Formats: sequence, C-alpha cells, structure tokens
Amino acid sequence: MSPEDLLAFAEGLADVADRITTTAFRAGLEVRTKADGSWVTDADEHVETELSARIRDQFPDHVVFGEEHGTVGSGPAVTWVIDPIDGTSNFVRGNPVFATLIAVQVDGVEQCGVVSAPALGSRWRAGRGIGAWQDGRAIAVSAVDRIADAEVSTGDLRYLEAAGVGPAVRGLLADASRQRGYGDFWQHCLVAAGSTDVALEADVKRWDLAAVRIVVEEAGGRFTTFDGRATSDGPTALSTNGRLHDEVLGRLAV
Repeated sequence: MSPEDLLAFAEGLADVADRITTTAFRAGLEVRTKADGSWVTDADEHVETELSARIRDQFPDHVVFGEEHGTVGSGPAVTWVIDPIDGTSNFVRGNPVFATLIAVQVDGVEQCGVVSAPALGSRWRAGRGIGAWQDGRAIAVSAVDRIADAEVSTGDLRYLEAAGVGPAVRGLLADASRQRGYGDFWQHCLVAAGSTDVALEADVKRWDLAAVRIVVEEAGGRFTTFDGRATSDGPTALSTNGRLHDEVLGRLAV
C-alpha cells in the first residue's frame, strides 16, 4: 500500500480512538499502576484492543506493536506502532494534553504517522514523501538558526538527569530565548509546526516516538537520539527544526 492509503486507514483508526478517549476523559477511570510505576487505564487498553483488532482484520499479515499488549501477530516487514494514550498521567488528572499515536513502519522506517489529541482539538499527520499537516493545514518547522533566539522544550527533567545530560540541558535552557516543558507528543508536534524550535526527552520507547518522528521529519525537521542515531527506538529523543540540531547534539555529547 502507498503512504497515502496507509495514512487514510490510520486516520480512521484515530477516529475510533478519539471516540473512546473523549468518552472516558474526566468520566471516572479505572486506574492501575504498572510494574514500571506508570499508570494505565481501562481506556488505554480499550483503545489498543480495538485498534489492534481492526488492523489485524484488515491486514492479517501485519504486526501490531503497542504499549499495553506488546507484539501481536507475525509477518513480513510491516508493523503498526501504537501508543493508545500518550500522556496517560495527564489523561488521568483531567489535563487535555494527551493523544493517540499511530505509526506504520516498513523495514523499521516510518511510512506514515497520526497524532490525534481530541481534547486539544488537534490532529497531526504525515506520510513519507508527501508532507505533514495539522488539522488539514500543511506545516513546516521554523527558520530559527541560533539557540539565543530559540524556544526549547523538555520532558521530565528527572529522566534527563538520569540520562547524564542534566548539566547540558540546564546550559541549553539558560542560553535559549524561551524555556518550556510541554513534554510528551505535544512538544515534538510543536517543533513540526514551527511553534517550538527544540524538544528533548529521555526514558522513551518506540510507541512514544514513531508517529511524532515522521511528523517532524516530513515538516522539514530532524529527529534523533541524543547520540545522533536517526531512529524512533529511544531511549532518548531530540527533535529540532534541523538548523539547530548539530549544535544541540554537540551540547548533549557525554
């Protein structure tokens, strides 16, 4: 299938996820703590189960890799990567910054991605070689080329400290024009839309990153780990407008 066809199917899945998450949001959730200390809700599991079933029904030879249920199926090179609710802690606390992330990888390379944040009223999507959009509008990264003029966003600072880049991140924030902590999917989507110039986080997995990586790249930005590997496998993630990427990587080198 073409990236356009995969993207159309992924958007249909996002519609399904949005109906589930908006119904459950602020409506009394069953919340459990997983072995890694993070939260999971019945809505997380409902979304992943429903999307996985629809994918496997339409593409029985495709693999589904999700945060809650791991790998489902076996087949050739096509894998759907799903984070049913990115920002579950926000979701649980009634914060509208959460999204369902859906990506399709072929031989490990993202071909399309959808990031749907219904409580924010926004959806980002991208297809390999065809561009990136937010709410139907084509988006592109900023033209900022100096850290002194840049807005920099981070994820959880504790994870950045644990990754050994705490001093470098503090220096980067001190030198930037603006500092924000948008975190999760949102900061990378803001980079893609040109609203933020640099976003970085640690202790992240493929389901956190695959969809946002292609959105950033198709908007003209760069997305790597802190050591410069162009991958969505984690455990760190740096997205920029491209112009600032090498300088930030140099600052993060440990």
